[in-house]
Amino acid sequence: MKELIKKNILKTLGVFLYIKKVIGLIPQDKKDHVLLGMFIGYPLQLIGYLIDITIGTDYLFILGSIIGITLVGLKEIIHDGWMNKGNVELLDFIASAIPIAATLITYFI
Repeated sequence: MKELIKKNILKTLGVFLYIKKVIGLIPQDKKDHVLLGMFIGYPLQLIGYLIDITIGTDYLFILGSIIGITLVGLKEIIHDGWMNKGNVELLDFIASAIPIAATLITYFI
């Protein structure tokens, strides 16, 4: 029994180390954009969801998601493009939109 527990612990540790290695391969810039998407999108989704529950509608969560994705897109265009404070990259927008889109997809499941 102890050997089985030890084997499972080592297997779990191996999975965590693999995940850490994969995350380490992601550029820091893209990790920052994922966090940006979370900080912008999640509050808007939460506010929309709470209002949906309060007044009995079912579209404000979706609206909050759309606004969040729009804002991260505008950040790329305005901050990085027009203001020349960064590089406009489609992958930056995608990295920012992933957490918002993931919760939107989960909402529909």
